[in-house]
Amino acid sequence: MKTTTSLLLCLGMASSALGQQPGLTITASIKDLPADQWVYYREMGGNDQRDSVKTEAGGFSMSVPIAAGEGNTYLISIGRNYQDPNSTLLLYLDQGTLTINGDGPRFKDADLSGSPWVEAYNDFNAAIRSEEMIAINKKMGELRSKQDTAALKALQPEYAGAAAEREEKIVQWIKAHPASPISAWAIRMNLQQRDVGEQEQLLNAVHETAKDNIPARDLARRIAGTKATAVGQPAPEFTQNDPEGRPVSLRDFRGQYVLIDFWASWCVPCRKENPHVVAAYEKFKDKNFTVLGVSLDNPGKKADWLAAIEKDGLPWTHVSDLQGWNNAASRLYAVSAIPANFLVDPDGKIVAKNLRGKALEQTLSEILDK
Repeated sequence: MKTTTSLLLCLGMASSALGQQPGLTITASIKDLPADQWVYYREMGGNDQRDSVKTEAGGFSMSVPIAAGEGNTYLISIGRNYQDPNSTLLLYLDQGTLTINGDGPRFKDADLSGSPWVEAYNDFNAAIRSEEMIAINKKMGELRSKQDTAALKALQPEYAGAAAEREEKIVQWIKAHPASPISAWAIRMNLQQRDVGEQEQLLNAVHETAKDNIPARDLARRIAGTKATAVGQPAPEFTQNDPEGRPVSLRDFRGQYVLIDFWASWCVPCRKENPHVVAAYEKFKDKNFTVLGVSLDNPGKKADWLAAIEKDGLPWTHVSDLQGWNNAASRLYAVSAIPANFLVDPDGKIVAKNLRGKALEQTLSEILDK
């Protein structure tokens, strides 16, 4: 089955342990693919890893060490030209075999075959394919290149309608395939904006044997975390080090209103939001309010974190374990996108969350100006 690169999300099913060797073997046959180019694979949220092979003329083969029950989403790239959509594939990889065949260039319109999870992916992709969405996305890309913001805004209702229709197809496929691990993956990757109760209901309907992969376990954790950090719930306690290596705990702020602000130096929307947080801090810092910044900066990037604090003029307390998206506090709070924040009252209860721009000052004014 042919797919466009923009929709080439390979979903996986846990393969049978009978007769299978551990890990995944990938074999690619691609017309006119040049030799001597490194092929990289990266687990979602991880770092580049170079396999021990390069491309040969017309293809490559590689092994990815995946243990049973550890299937996850990966990026496979020929070279590191991530701006070229034909050079990358975003796939859910699991144990077994994956064969990639195409006429090129590189991964463009590639055929996927191999283990049963590949066929399951093909079925899912065919079921949710939307020609309307493809056409709208193409049109939006053209409008962005022309910087036609008015036309883009006018196209939003049409896009929203097509997206809702595609989302409903995803839901129906999930309900019809409770024994497929693809169902858990699809909830995790495509339905995060849906009500957490609906996500939980869909996940509970998936068979236990079909939830033996990382996305399913991550989804369960996120659902539990979202419920635990709902407005009215006690804020989960955590401790991380400040830039000087001193441990700072959320409980240290008891008796104050504290905004737990999840951000990172590499996050452009976070940096754009920082002036609003600074303005709110300066306005209310003398009214029993402060901020606790939690950075999702990556390993080895402490200098970037500190430089961003200084450049953006962020005078409050900062902590991080420098583990990127694996930051322990962000996982505890089920943070899936940044910036994200949680307003905690003096008793340690969450009273608001995800306050942006003027909404932050307005909410603080309603609470603190009484």
